[in-house]
Amino acid sequence: MKKRMISRAFTLVELLIVIAIIGVLAGLIYPAIGRATGAGDKMKSMNNASNIAKIWFSYSKTGSRTRTVVGSDIYEWAAVLAEHEGLNDPSIWILDFDPFTQERIGSGASMPATVSNRVGNNWQTNPEFKQFVLSWAVANKTLASAPGNTPLLWTRGLRPSGDWDKDFGVFGRDGGHIAYVDGHVLWWASLRDENNPNKGVLTLYDETQTTYNIAQAIRGGSANILQSKLEE
Repeated sequence: MKKRMISRAFTLVELLIVIAIIGVLAGLIYPAIGRATGAGDKMKSMNNASNIAKIWFSYSKTGSRTRTVVGSDIYEWAAVLAEHEGLNDPSIWILDFDPFTQERIGSGASMPATVSNRVGNNWQTNPEFKQFVLSWAVANKTLASAPGNTPLLWTRGLRPSGDWDKDFGVFGRDGGHIAYVDGHVLWWASLRDENNPNKGVLTLYDETQTTYNIAQAIRGGSANILQSKLEE
């Protein structure tokens, strides 16, 4: 007589146990993946800020000659470095993990190929580049002779209170990078002094007092901050 193979199915209890184990493992793995992704995003942001600062310095100070990058808006400011220093890669200015970038790509737009294009003897800012919200704000008309701890650019969303805006900040409310005139880049969760919230970690422009308002730390104040216009 042939023996019949009996297939034993999972009981409901066993199935629930397996589902619970998978849930626990997912709970352990997903946060680790999120932390790794977040660290990679911060590294990319820091590297891009450093690259812009170095290229700006190369353009602004060559030997005894000094120049100032001046733009009517942030796109024109970026176009100056694209034209004169070859910083023509839009991904430097448009971070792929930026929520506004993801929203734009999700709506069917393609990443622009250039910041600026040569048309005859002139350069024109790429219209496709101007359709994106840039991930940075810059200090217009910054002097190459400014103190080394003067902010040059920072991730978008920094408020006068010294905190990053949860809706418009590249990293939400978590923080952001600031690149300084001397080329160093720092991450700040807030520009308020941890030991004294009434004081800041920045220095008033051409003074020694501290501030958490980025506008007070640059030449010309808020009138010289260039950033993408955000529609409400």
